[in-house]
Amino acid sequence: MKFRNMLLNTVMLFASVTGTALAAPQNGFGLNAGLVHHNMEDQCALCTTYSSSGLSLGLDYQFAISDNFSINPFLMTSGESTSMSGINAGHGILGVQLRYWAGGMFFGGHLGGYSEVLSASSGSFSVSSSGSGGGAGLVAGWEKPDGGLYVMGQLDSATIEYSGFADTKLSAFRLSLGYRWK
Repeated sequence: MKFRNMLLNTVMLFASVTGTALAAPQNGFGLNAGLVHHNMEDQCALCTTYSSSGLSLGLDYQFAISDNFSINPFLMTSGESTSMSGINAGHGILGVQLRYWAGGMFFGGHLGGYSEVLSASSGSFSVSSSGSGGGAGLVAGWEKPDGGLYVMGQLDSATIEYSGFADTKLSAFRLSLGYRWK
């Protein structure tokens, strides 16, 4: 009897915090913004390892495929300052997430195409270099089941290939706040 009451109280608390605990994910566009941190490691012994931090902006469309699963094609971009003096970075991801829903909480993974642009400028002189590659990641967060506000954390790992240069191993963490229109 005590276990049943404790379980019922836990479900009621979860429902009050996350909204309707048993609602299915909703179809709709989402827009998010947040903070991002990347670590890049060149794949040669003499090359530079660097990090960057900045702001991230993303959008997606959620397709609910059942009460517990959704597919979310997404696009994310970011502008960042690097640990290398005078060099800025830009990163982008075009991918798709598969999310498992447990009430308002979601957990999932994604595959995507990643890009990186490094640019430096000094006076009237500027130079940039870009590369792209494939990668994967994990996502977790909370979203009101009927749409609206959501919070999301995302981990990424990718290999960026540069023409004529060593490949770069990229890892990232994003923390975003967003809104979904249903």
